[in-house]
Amino acid sequence: MADIYEEIVRIKQKGEEGVLITAVAKEGHGPAGMGTKMLVFPDGRREGTVGGGALEYAAVKKAGQCLKEKKNYMKKYSLSPDNDVIDGEETGMICGGTVTFFYEYIGSGARLYLFGAGHIGKALVYHLKNLNYYITLIDNREGMVETIDGAQNRITVNYETALKDEDIPPCSFFIIASHSHSLDYIILKRIYEAHWSPKYIGLIASHSKGEAMIQQLTKDLGPDINLSLLYTPVGLDIGGENPDEIAISIISELQAIRCNKNGHKHLSKR
Repeated sequence: MADIYEEIVRIKQKGEEGVLITAVAKEGHGPAGMGTKMLVFPDGRREGTVGGGALEYAAVKKAGQCLKEKKNYMKKYSLSPDNDVIDGEETGMICGGTVTFFYEYIGSGARLYLFGAGHIGKALVYHLKNLNYYITLIDNREGMVETIDGAQNRITVNYETALKDEDIPPCSFFIIASHSHSLDYIILKRIYEAHWSPKYIGLIASHSKGEAMIQQLTKDLGPDINLSLLYTPVGLDIGGENPDEIAISIISELQAIRCNKNGHKHLSKR
């Protein structure tokens, strides 16, 4: 059996998810001692046990809810046949007492797809790697993504077909920072055509370049595309022009949007 904590590390490194169940309180008799842990995966696989039987069945069912809602929960279970425990879920067990489980959702953070492994891309990964994001770094140049440490996933691919085999969760974050204006537009068009339902698309551009790309995008894809997702020029106006300063301005905007704070108005609404 794999070590539960090693599995949690693997989950975060691979961009997966699970629920860690811990027995945090116990009264009377029962199969789950204090501190007992079980890790439940989306496919129903488990590492560890919280006692088996009806109690574990109920725990796995609750873990499924945690996975769906991506939330933590605390829940008490009755282990008595008469179920006389206030706020305790009935299990049908007869050993007596109660047990309380804490359900902790384990995920790899918000998904962020960064196009471009140049100076700004490198600075972004450096400053993002200790935040709660799962970073996929994409570049079309051989050997570029391998020069940058900190991204959990690194892909070398043609931008026109980028991420076609990836499962892109809704409300993901996208940043476009390639090494040419023409490639930036290819990436932007690719994101909109793929219908990935992003939460944020950040495009590094001047005002004039951003306006030109928006005009071309509406010409190519129609006027009904959702430009409220597009932030260009990208980043909050905090000053500075070197790659680290630009990266910090972009991350400030990401955090504001992710935490539902007010960011700056994007170009498409001006």
